Amino acid sequence: MKALNRKDLLTKSAIKVVPVELENGEGVYVRSMTAFEKDLFEQSLRKEVKNDKGETDFVLSLSNFRSKLAVNTICDEKGELLFSPGDYIELAKSMLASRLETIVNEAQKLNAITEEDKEKIVKNSVAGEAGNSSSSSAEK
Repeated sequence: MKALNRKDLLTKSAIKVVPVELENGEGVYVRSMTAFEKDLFEQSLRKEVKNDKGETDFVLSLSNFRSKLAVNTICDEKGELLFSPGDYIELAKSMLASRLETIVNEAQKLNAITEEDKEKIVKNSVAGEAGNSSSSSAEK
């Protein structure tokens, strides 16, 4: 094993880009996210709520999960994103669910996002927030 040094670790890694075939011979590309991009994506899934004691809790809101992941991973063949994070609502309203699901399945594999990871998003983000409750209840 080659031990990486500081310079190696701070050198931007190559983004992996993979094609996703859709029906009718059409397709898109999806890409891997950097750690920073994945953190921002995960933060977009948190919803702040007040509990019965008036304390702030965070719950996992999977509302528009698919379209949020898609806008953060759909790219051109060079890895340049095609959408801005705010485009997720328009994408969700315009794309067929079956097409979006195909894209999201590949994006989840590429970015190592499992169902268990979705639950950990809230637990990790709440644990890192000073002065907040550690509730990790999830919306379904």
